[in-house]
Amino acid sequence: MRRLILLIFPAILLLLLVSGCERKVVNEYTTQTEPGATAVCFTCHSDNDFKLVQARDEYDESGHGTGHTYNENRNNESFYSSCEGCHTNEGFVARMTGVPVSGDKFTRIACFTCHEPHTTGTLALRTTEAVTLSDGTTEYDNGASNLCVHCHHGRQNVNTYVYDDDTLSTHFGPHHGPQSDMLMGANAYEYEGFEYTNFHAHSTATDGCLQCHMAKPLYATGGHSFYMADEANEYENTSGCNNGCHNGGVEGFDHDGVQANVETLLDSLETLLVDAGLLEEVDEGGVISLDPTDGLVVSTADSVGAVFNYIYVKEDRSMGIHNPYYSVDLLESSIEFMNGDIPARAPQGLDQRPIASH
Repeated sequence: MRRLILLIFPAILLLLLVSGCERKVVNEYTTQTEPGATAVCFTCHSDNDFKLVQARDEYDESGHGTGHTYNENRNNESFYSSCEGCHTNEGFVARMTGVPVSGDKFTRIACFTCHEPHTTGTLALRTTEAVTLSDGTTEYDNGASNLCVHCHHGRQNVNTYVYDDDTLSTHFGPHHGPQSDMLMGANAYEYEGFEYTNFHAHSTATDGCLQCHMAKPLYATGGHSFYMADEANEYENTSGCNNGCHNGGVEGFDHDGVQANVETLLDSLETLLVDAGLLEEVDEGGVISLDPTDGLVVSTADSVGAVFNYIYVKEDRSMGIHNPYYSVDLLESSIEFMNGDIPARAPQGLDQRPIASH
């Protein structure tokens, strides 16, 4: 009798767990033994089609799949509630659907963040709607990559964020993902009297980000890993570059010395900003980083703009690849201002300053 009870209890527990799942699925059969039930599952989960398994394996190695930023949600700190819309699966789904987050658990961005096959019956993306960048005027509309841009854009409108007598902080800047802003050549600080080349062909690449970041997988790159390089194997995935654009002419990312040039300019601007006291070393648990000088009030918008541009280019993380012309122009104009080669703008009166949101 005791053995029978022990056998029954796990079965009851399993039944409770299964019945407690409220996820909507395409399969409408009520039991696993009902004729045809298994066949419906295998419509997607066939053991002869390894594409889903491959995609999941690639994703599990990606920055999204292995990162810890999903901890930035309201359960840890209340101010993280503004972060969870991009940093967590639940937050992103809530932002896209308009249905508030329910429950008390947040998880990493994963398959069902971008796809909803158990609702739609397909692997179509959750959204491909165009995105208006934070400057309020620039629209990013480039196919499937629109989904990426819902998070990978600057959070600040430079036109209202940078102003005279602005106060720096360690969190100052466009935030960590201004890639779409860079692709579009928009929403950075532009100096009067300097001519900027905003456009670059990368902004019109087929499906934008996806053409390169989801190129043919090899080593730990491409596909659903989204990585462009595998340092362990000294491999740079240029197949997306050479597929219909450069026609095999790109052998590495430092094409025509773009990355080397941007790195040199970043270093030069960094030195000028440190010497001017606009950047300072910060020790975070033994890790030394250079951040905007916390609490420093800066009298001119042009000086603040140089800090903004430095962070903008650095946080784009492509070292100029996304938009070589705009990257170089932003850095060169900021350097020229810091060296006194570009006249400062006239100070703005209090009644003319935009209202900034930090």
